[in-house]
Amino acid sequence: MYRTLGWIVMLAALLTVACRGGGSGVDETPVAPGRGSIVILRGQPVEIGVSTALSGEQVVLGVDLADAAELAAADFARDIKGHSISIVRKDDHCTDAEVAVAVAREFIASSSLAGVIGPMCTIGAQAANAIYAAAGVVHVAATVTRTELSRDDGYFFRTAWRDDAQARVQARYARETLLASTAVIIDDSEPYGTGLAEQFARAFAEAGGEVLLRDRVAAGTQDFSGLVRQIKSADPAVVVYEGLNPEGALLVRELRLEGYTGAFIGPDGLLSSQDFISTAQQHAEGAVLTGGATPDQPFGERFQARFGRLPGTPFVLQSYDGVMLLLGAIESVARENAAGDLEIDRQALADALRAREAIGTTG
Repeated sequence: MYRTLGWIVMLAALLTVACRGGGSGVDETPVAPGRGSIVILRGQPVEIGVSTALSGEQVVLGVDLADAAELAAADFARDIKGHSISIVRKDDHCTDAEVAVAVAREFIASSSLAGVIGPMCTIGAQAANAIYAAAGVVHVAATVTRTELSRDDGYFFRTAWRDDAQARVQARYARETLLASTAVIIDDSEPYGTGLAEQFARAFAEAGGEVLLRDRVAAGTQDFSGLVRQIKSADPAVVVYEGLNPEGALLVRELRLEGYTGAFIGPDGLLSSQDFISTAQQHAEGAVLTGGATPDQPFGERFQARFGRLPGTPFVLQSYDGVMLLLGAIESVARENAAGDLEIDRQALADALRAREAIGTTG
């Protein structure tokens, strides 16, 4: 069966990468509330925006998400009442709240915009979600897993799982499958990692495990020698790292080079063959990463035929499903007016998406 991540064991198809970011520190004042209908003029396309990282450390995942959205639109294989479908990608930088808000404002200014996939990361979602909601724009997060974002603003959806579910799966696997009684937990000092670490620690303790050490690293850390010495001194049965690459890959590599032979568990934020395996190399062998379904062979072949490469991350499936669900909902509520324009009632679209049932690539 086709796998993008080689030898990494992946747990649980749960219910995306919730990426780095804390308080935004930007102007998050919503725009005027969206009312009534989206009106797409005759001859204009139905635009689906993709707010994702197209530069920086998370570019591999970001480009995968945008390409998967484009593949979904192609596989949808039909216009919506005579209007073509256009995927518009914009760079939200993943960890830059100001950029995510700017991207949101650019998207909602388009009269042809029907919905958005993204933002890609937690900090972007925390800052921009209110902008989309106030404008009445449906936005579907394919990679944002932070639990607290599941507030009911009426327009926020996700095809990703939540961190509280992921942490419980990690803890259960550590205790019941690995039979680990002790753990060291490291996070990346950002909301995504710290939230997961807190929830793992709680679930692991409730299952009878003992946390020997809690520590964290700053984004951009490259020297893990001191931390690894502390970990080896504690001698845990499992090291749990909650955060992103490259720090996750660098940590597991240093652990193995220094002779640590216990288990290593990481989250969906590490799920990238290029960013994790190419950095950790042979030291990634045996690492256990939590995540959802991975692309099967037919999907991989269609993706490669269109983009000349296989997807580097499994989150292509969440993006693909998000676009398919969104397009289906748009099609179900869109109406052509007397002038030949396409009208999409904003509230009806949100309601249709919320009520929609489908079997997608993720289940």
